[in-house]
Amino acid sequence: MPARIDDLLVLNANLNKSDFAKYLRDREAVLPNDFGGLGDGVADDRTAIQAAFDRAGADQKFAMIPPGTWNVSGTVTLPGGARGLIMQGTIRHTGTAPTSVLVLGDGGTLRNAEKLYTGLNVIRATQSDWSSEADIGITVRNVDASQIELRRVEGFTIGMRTLGDGRGVEDSTFTLGRIVNNRIGLDIWCATATAWNTSVRYYGGHFAHATGVNAAQDRFGIRLGNEAGAYTNHNRHVFDAPNFELRQAGSNIAIPFLNQTSGSAIIARNMRMEACSPLAARHTAGAQDCEYDIAWTNTYLVGIDYTATANRCGNAVINRHRAPASRFQRFLAGVPNTRAAAFRQSATEVGVEGLITIATSTTTATFMADFCFNGLTDLTPTDRAVTLAANRGLGWMLDTSQAKEFALAHWLTGGASGGRLFVRVFDGAGNVREDIAGDVLASITTMQWNGPAKGWNAGAPMDDANFNRRQTIRVGASVAYAQVGVIGFDGPIDLQSLRLYGLPEAAPAVLNGTPLLTGALFGSGRREFAAEVSWDLPSLAPGATSLLDVTVNGARAGDLATASLVSSTRFIELDAAVWSNNTVRVMARNISAATFDLTAATLSVGVTKRRVP
Repeated sequence: MPARIDDLLVLNANLNKSDFAKYLRDREAVLPNDFGGLGDGVADDRTAIQAAFDRAGADQKFAMIPPGTWNVSGTVTLPGGARGLIMQGTIRHTGTAPTSVLVLGDGGTLRNAEKLYTGLNVIRATQSDWSSEADIGITVRNVDASQIELRRVEGFTIGMRTLGDGRGVEDSTFTLGRIVNNRIGLDIWCATATAWNTSVRYYGGHFAHATGVNAAQDRFGIRLGNEAGAYTNHNRHVFDAPNFELRQAGSNIAIPFLNQTSGSAIIARNMRMEACSPLAARHTAGAQDCEYDIAWTNTYLVGIDYTATANRCGNAVINRHRAPASRFQRFLAGVPNTRAAAFRQSATEVGVEGLITIATSTTTATFMADFCFNGLTDLTPTDRAVTLAANRGLGWMLDTSQAKEFALAHWLTGGASGGRLFVRVFDGAGNVREDIAGDVLASITTMQWNGPAKGWNAGAPMDDANFNRRQTIRVGASVAYAQVGVIGFDGPIDLQSLRLYGLPEAAPAVLNGTPLLTGALFGSGRREFAAEVSWDLPSLAPGATSLLDVTVNGARAGDLATASLVSSTRFIELDAAVWSNNTVRVMARNISAATFDLTAATLSVGVTKRRVP
């Protein structure tokens, strides 16, 4: 045999069919011609091809499919003992029963390493109706450190399947050509719990469908999946420049990636999406840290579809087509120093300016304003942070009617681990949504329903050791508002800073401090409160006074109060003081030597919370 398989390819380009076949025989490559195969597109060559494959496996040689059309009525399998397969011709499946037509490598626990499978070209004589997933063009089993070049696979339910059987598919390189008219073009699959399918590189691939082929049915370019109970953590599959023309039309869906696994780092770079649904991927389980980089598409509004069974988020679509800003995150809100922003809500309560104070104890509240506290007990300022008790938290209220995905970053004193993500969700009327599947996902943790708190908290503390300090949160389609923050939960935490990020295509409103949240609990994250009323002062003699009590929700004894009157005179002096909870008493005094009787004017009253010294 030549020292390099490239020699075979060079010779093939310079010799005619007969001479090339003779050269291969002389060099001990195995051809189906030696076993009665014709490759004329008429005869059934299955028996001849299988005999050649068996001999190549037994003698540890290359198998060869010479130019021509080689009909097969059923499966042909190249054993793992063969060095590889060189295809110049086409295998055409003429059978009627669903089967895997070309199977490469051994199954079970055997490892098929350092293989070269090149020029793979398998088609179906008649187009599959996609009713059976047993209808597969090519199955590549248990390959490791191998090179696989696919020229064409056409007309099957599944075009090519890479199968981790009793062991795995790993550390191999696939060069992909035309993958046409298959419901699932490339199927990355595991069959058993002891198998794996990980760390594989893919180059190119034209995943396409002709107009009218099974037009009402859904179709996918690439699927990552497994048999029930089989290994499901498919990791680090990297795709360079795949091209998807999946022919979305009418009610069908046409999505490049279907990820049914809980693996991570599925990376697609420079994707082309032509005639696809506006979705780069559909995720049905716990996949995370996946990136879909789109070079061209029909719309810049491309997303990821998370189904009701998905339990992780933390994935990204990077749209480079007419949307360069989509490569970056958007900073939405943050408090870089909670201690510096701390204020006294009352004699016993503390709040943090810009942040909602969260209580996770048993609650009977149902409306979102009633979950948003301006300050509470059990928040204790220290010299560097604000200590939150186990049932306390800090965060934001967000408008999530359009924007659905956010990233949260927090820091504890000294970089300590601790704190848990906490999310409450509400409908468009502001009513709390309770324990509805799909309402809240996080990237590196399972969100657990907390019935007494009417919210969702992370299943584990946030720390670097478990790679879950940095969290992405995704809320469901029906969630109109969300309260997002960090809580103590496991015990007190010294929270120093908190920041919130969103995706660049949206700038959702952060509702802290707005009148929307000024319900029975008087707003959230506010040091300043104000009210305006009309005041028709009585006639005031020199030195006379008049009193008016003004309701300022959120005012507490000890707050700083001010008042001003829209008046043309400067001889009315105003004093203001918090008289009782939510009430500011304003006194007007005539400081002139004349009597005044002013017309009604606007009185503005302001209350400012005291900073914690």
